[in-house]
Parts: sequence; C-alpha cells; structure tokens
Amino acid sequence: MTSVLLELLKHLNSAVFILVCILAAAFWAIYKLGGITKTFGFFEKKNDNFDKSIDEIKTNLSSIKATTDLLYQSHLSTIQSHSPLSLTAKGIEISNKLKMEDKVAIHWEEIKNEIDQKSPSNPYDIQIVSMELARNCFNHIFTESEKKEIKMYAYQVGVNLLEILPIIGIIVRDKYLLEKGISVSEIDTNMVQTLG
Repeated sequence: MTSVLLELLKHLNSAVFILVCILAAAFWAIYKLGGITKTFGFFEKKNDNFDKSIDEIKTNLSSIKATTDLLYQSHLSTIQSHSPLSLTAKGIEISNKLKMEDKVAIHWEEIKNEIDQKSPSNPYDIQIVSMELARNCFNHIFTESEKKEIKMYAYQVGVNLLEILPIIGIIVRDKYLLEKGISVSEIDTNMVQTLG
C-alpha cells in the first residue's frame, strides 16, 4: 500500500500535491471547527442555565430583603411598626433634637424629585418609597456636616444609625403626602388593595 502511495506521489506534479494538501488541511479544519462549535453549543446551554440561576438568586435575595426589612422595622424603637408607620415617643424626641424636619425641608426639592422619579401610584407606595429613600437622603443628599451631627448624636445617646433613618423616611412620607393632599390614613386602604 505504501509503495502504491509513493509511486502515485512520484507522478503527481507539485501543483496537484499542494492541492491535495490543502484539501486535507481543509477537511481537518472542518472537523476541528465542528468540535469547537459543539463545545460552544455546550457553553451556550451552560450559559442559559447560569442565567436562570442568577434570576433565581435575584428573586430569593429580594424575598430575603423584604423579610429582613419587615423584621428590622418591627424591632425599631423609633417607629411604631403598625400601619401606617409612625414615630414613637423616642423617635419624636430624636427628630426634635436633630431638627430632622428642618433638614428634610432644606433638601426638599431634591428629595421630592427622587420620589417623583419612582412614580409611586398610591399612598402605600409613597410610604415604601419614602422609607427606601431615607438611607439615600442620609448618604447622598444631606451635607457632610448634617451627617456628622446625626452620627455624633447617635453615638452620644447610644442609638444605632439604622434606627434614625426611618425617622427621615416618615418625615419625607408625611411631607410628600401633605403636598399631594393625601391623608396618612389612606395608606392602610391602599395597602389592603395592593396586597389583596
């Protein structure tokens, strides 16, 4: 068999030999590309599974966050956890000492714009947005001196900063509802409709 192949190679001219080599290389390349395509198909399936896993993780994290928020709010000493949320005596005292309503009033236009961007559709949604916005007010809207004053007060009286943030949320909610001509008591009505 080898002798026949060698005899054939002797009679082929160089152009035909190069053509045969190119064809062999092309068949080999096609074979390898088929394997690569198959491998990419495998990765594509894995990628779809990975995307589904990420979506499940996001859903689980949002459920955990909602549960944590509920637990967090029910154990605060500055707000009453029954709906609609309201300040406790301690919350009112802290709010007065820190002049929290004045701080919110100074930054009201920026705070109001952030609420408007969220487009809350009812009083219950306004309450949720306001409570979420409280941390953003502290971190991004209040000045450095205002943040320092609040932190120093929290340190002096031994209150966790996380107990002061909901005070901001309630003040923001009440001011926004007042501007919209909505009563705080309407939160419960809309909460039942939203959850029902």
